[in-house]
Amino acid sequence: MAEYTEKIYASDSWVKNYTWDQLTGTTRGGSLTSQYQYSFTYDGNDHNLIPNSSSDICMQFLLSGKYKKKKLTEVAPYIYVTGSSSSASGNVSNGRFVFKYGINLYGYWPYGFTMDMPGEDLSHLTKNQYNFFSGSHYYRIDDWAKEGLIELWPGVGMNCTGVMYKNSAYSFRASLTMQSHTGANKPYVLLTYEDIIPRIYDCAPKSGFINEQADTVFRWRFFAEKSGVQQPVKQQGYQFRWRVTGQSAYQESTVTGGSESHTVPAGTFPAQGSIDWCVRVQSDDGIWSEWSSWMTLTTVDSKPTAAGLRPDLGYVDGNLPQVFSWRHVIATGTAQRRFEAQYRTADGDWVALAAEEGPVQAFSLLPGALPSGKVFWRVRTANSDGVWGDWSEEASIVVRASPPEPVIGQLDTAPLSLICWQAQDQRGYQVQIGPVDSKEQYGTEKQWRCPEYLPDGVYTAKVRVKNEFGLWSPWAQAPLTVQNRGTGRISLSGRVVGREILLSWSSSGTFSGFLVKRDEKIIAATEKTSYMDRRCAGFHRYEVIGRQENGHYVSSKILTQSFCMAGAAVAGLDGGEWISLSLRRDGPPVHRLESQAQVGYQHYYGYSLPVAEISQSRIQRHHFAFSLPDNESLRALQALVGKAVIYKDQWECCFTGILEKMTVDYKNGADVSFVINETQGEEVIE
Repeated sequence: MAEYTEKIYASDSWVKNYTWDQLTGTTRGGSLTSQYQYSFTYDGNDHNLIPNSSSDICMQFLLSGKYKKKKLTEVAPYIYVTGSSSSASGNVSNGRFVFKYGINLYGYWPYGFTMDMPGEDLSHLTKNQYNFFSGSHYYRIDDWAKEGLIELWPGVGMNCTGVMYKNSAYSFRASLTMQSHTGANKPYVLLTYEDIIPRIYDCAPKSGFINEQADTVFRWRFFAEKSGVQQPVKQQGYQFRWRVTGQSAYQESTVTGGSESHTVPAGTFPAQGSIDWCVRVQSDDGIWSEWSSWMTLTTVDSKPTAAGLRPDLGYVDGNLPQVFSWRHVIATGTAQRRFEAQYRTADGDWVALAAEEGPVQAFSLLPGALPSGKVFWRVRTANSDGVWGDWSEEASIVVRASPPEPVIGQLDTAPLSLICWQAQDQRGYQVQIGPVDSKEQYGTEKQWRCPEYLPDGVYTAKVRVKNEFGLWSPWAQAPLTVQNRGTGRISLSGRVVGREILLSWSSSGTFSGFLVKRDEKIIAATEKTSYMDRRCAGFHRYEVIGRQENGHYVSSKILTQSFCMAGAAVAGLDGGEWISLSLRRDGPPVHRLESQAQVGYQHYYGYSLPVAEISQSRIQRHHFAFSLPDNESLRALQALVGKAVIYKDQWECCFTGILEKMTVDYKNGADVSFVINETQGEEVIE
């Protein structure tokens, strides 16, 4: 390591005079004197000597800046100094007061310091030129505070080598005289410097994986010692080397600049192997550091896994676009190169769901991409080398989606048309042929015959199916041409018999049976030529259809028949006498209707509020209060409890249901209250 020396003469020097720490004046001249004067009473404890008055001498040495990026390692001051006669009062046992000469060195560089030089006894000072700290008396400089300046502060002090007496008074005086920068013997210092050797630390990456398909950045930190340097040493360049592990040949790059990193472009390093690298730096003083040690890196990426699959353990609305996501987990932190996802039903095999190149850890599915019901899905990802990881753990979801549109197959052109179809996830269905609507039907059967004879013409046959979640598929449609080929004639008549209408008819032709229609709805099928309508209420339009082979028919003319009810009555649905409900003690009869909808609430993944599932089903309870005139009527009504009944009144209200419960109050007769839970009362038959 090279060393450099320069001699610097004092540029300024002066004395600051103090009494009890107050500035009293500043003196400059060729000869400067520093004086300390003390007085105290010894109290038997360790005594801190406090100056009564003092004079501090300061000498400044301005540095040349020639070695501003070198480290100042030694300062050797040379000062012409003499000590004056000293005095003291007070007895000392087995000892004496010793007056000392010392010097403080102030370095003004980046961090600063105050250091005391070793002291010399004043009795040893010569009255001639004194080469202070010559020879072996050097002191190493540690830090800096202000660029380009050194200050020396010579002074005097006192020590006691013996034992002082308690409660005794003591005083002493000492002074020091030296020449200043204007004297004949001008003070100077000899400064010694050495080179700052830069170093490297925090190299990265030191080990592990690098992706040879992407740019690789190598980093380090430049370090140069700052203590004893007028200006900090910085990096002005570096050299970077790399080699294939196990080979002696290497690639080297020399770069000028202060960047503490080096970038190697993608595709430089070999795939599926390993490389070594090292670096050294050069300071702006032209000094090179040592080479760092070789550091080994692999270009073989680790095996990834996929985790955190979403959605999982929740409902998914299959009628909306859905986003499926995961986390690409890999020890090397490299990006995902590609992915593929699969799904399966509870009893099915794995089916491809999605696949894509790139780092995106999610994909979107369009509505209807997944089947309705419980579905399992999984994903796997590939690392930067294109190597697949293992399949993830299965995530399970319940897909709430509409079933696909059914496919219409056979269509019968007879008036009682038969329609057949194929469908998936069917739990119910609905068929429409022209004006005829099957309404919602529950079941997995995939055919339906129209319950009404359709007039000749062209119709549109429509079918849709419902799945287990109560969701409907789109309608499937097909054209249908109906043509009736029935032959013969039917004559229809009717009359009121009690609280019912009796229908009768005659026919010519061959018929397998007859259908009775009331107000365009089939209410009965019979082989007889008469029918008693118990559910009549008000005006009705009747028609009788004679059934022939292959779904063809003959229809009677429309018969309009009226029925007027006197008061209210109830009877068994399957027959029996009507029980009159016309009176109520202490007031008019009571008929109160209570209706209730069936509503369910489902919570789905990603929704903050539930979704209402409103069923077509309704609960309708009728509450009645009447008075019965005799025990025979009471017993007849009691016999209907728990059975299907029919109720109708003068306001043309007519319905069927179950008479659930009945309460009787006996007050010179029977006051009764009962409840009928209304049931599906339409008489339409297949």
